[in-house]
Amino acid sequence: MDFTYCEFPSTVSIDTFKAYFNLTDVKLPKVGDKSVDTIHIPSEDQEDQTNQAKSLRHLVLDAIVENWSELPLYRQLGRREDRNYLLSHLDTQLPLQLLSAHIREDFFWQRCYGHRWRSAPLQARGRERPWINIYMEGHVQEFIENMPTGDYEQDGNVQVVLDICAAYINQLEISFLQPAPPTTDANDHIPLDYLLSNLPDLRQLRLSYSTKTVGCNYQMGCNQLTVRDILHLTKGLSQCHELRKFCLDKGCHHLTEMSLLHCAVGDAGIRCFLETCGKESFGTLTVLDLTNNKITEEGAYILSRTLRHVPLEKLVLRLNPIQSDGAAAIFNTLQVMPIKELDLGTCGITETITKLFMMLICQHTSLLEIDLSNNSLGEDFGKHLMKIISCNKVLERLDLRNTGLSLDMRRKFQDFLLKNVDRKKHEALKQKQRDKFKAMMQL
Repeated sequence: MDFTYCEFPSTVSIDTFKAYFNLTDVKLPKVGDKSVDTIHIPSEDQEDQTNQAKSLRHLVLDAIVENWSELPLYRQLGRREDRNYLLSHLDTQLPLQLLSAHIREDFFWQRCYGHRWRSAPLQARGRERPWINIYMEGHVQEFIENMPTGDYEQDGNVQVVLDICAAYINQLEISFLQPAPPTTDANDHIPLDYLLSNLPDLRQLRLSYSTKTVGCNYQMGCNQLTVRDILHLTKGLSQCHELRKFCLDKGCHHLTEMSLLHCAVGDAGIRCFLETCGKESFGTLTVLDLTNNKITEEGAYILSRTLRHVPLEKLVLRLNPIQSDGAAAIFNTLQVMPIKELDLGTCGITETITKLFMMLICQHTSLLEIDLSNNSLGEDFGKHLMKIISCNKVLERLDLRNTGLSLDMRRKFQDFLLKNVDRKKHEALKQKQRDKFKAMMQL
């Protein structure tokens, strides 16, 4: 039997082939990636292989490979052996759009990955992870990491990449981003909103705004997350409806505001997010808005532990079913925070929180606004609050709409809070006059 031009099936290893055939009886050539350089072949057989002409079939296949960019034949090849030959010999540097439109086989895309990222460790994939997905994810990662901010074109280069790769992206890891040119006033990175919004199957995202190399583009702050970066990121995340895991790496040492609205990250997402960021990223955080993220009491416990020593001034957990137990954990954490605004509207809180809320009203000295609207608190909650509300001289706004309290009771609370506002305005005016008088005395 002559195997001089035999194509090994892409699913069969060389070792398996060697186990079934005696190497002294057959001629094994060097066919594409199925190299047999390590196999000892007698010199006489090597000479026979060199002098033996290719069959007509293989000459035709070679012509197809050579002209594949003009005539991409693949599914039209009926024999599996012919397809294997083409997959082993086809140039992996052909246009990505052309390759992805005609070929899905794992063997070919694993070969493409190995040729393009020779020094990178081979990615673990599992049966549910096709190699075309892994290759496309690597392509998008490289595209984002290497794009200078000045070259970003939403309707140009970004759209081209999305047209080719978006359908295959399930996981994405961005290890670094290019810094802004030193000629710009801001340190904004490329906006990720449009790209993330157009990855419908994205389930895992790991992102770092740090800078790997800066060269002549170095300037102070180029390694930091800006307000504009946050706005673009949150806008993009809000459209990632299949996102299950989101990690934002360290490098946000001056982060003051963070909003993840309607992202449905859940308890698991919040845990991963906070564990990844760590205290280094939250040391300057003053505003945290997690509206409508499917956070339950478990997620509230996680938040309360992580945020205990964060200088938050505004916390929004609206539309998250944290219920009374979750609210209790948050109230306990607020005692050591300089919090000014708290929004727990529509969180499934009941009258069981009454005692802890009364303690918060009596003891906290910085809370200016509290929103407990659309929670089932009841009239008894209002009666207890009426007894102790006079202890608080700071609170200016308390939203108790749709909580079971009567309109008359809510108006009484409103009248009392207006007195707090008027009193503080009067005290501020008096202090201003005293400061003015002191300044005049020093002249």
